Amino acid sequence: MAGGAEIWRVRVRRNVVASISRIEFAEPRPAGDDPLTASTKLAGNNQRNGCLDGDYDFGSCENARHFAALCAGYLKNLCERTIEALADTPQGALPRWDNPFVPTPDGDDTGAG
Repeated sequence: MAGGAEIWRVRVRRNVVASISRIEFAEPRPAGDDPLTASTKLAGNNQRNGCLDGDYDFGSCENARHFAALCAGYLKNLCERTIEALADTPQGALPRWDNPFVPTPDGDDTGAG
């Protein structure tokens, strides 16, 4: 593609990698598609929204795949830590249990976190 560029977009929805797709542009590659920029965006999304959801752009397929694997590893770790926290919950502590790894909005007492 003369004068154009391609990027690889990692789409994360509900903390799960939903897709990796190649996108072609007629113009030169857009700025901000490097791993550091994507990681900064991911951290910001997680801090603001409590999740990893977003579209993250990379200049190579390999960078996109590596980033997708990191996202999947984050989710795997979160699930494993949640299972451990549940196992460590003393009997009688239920019927309500709040996941200590999931932020709960102020005033939310539904347990839906």
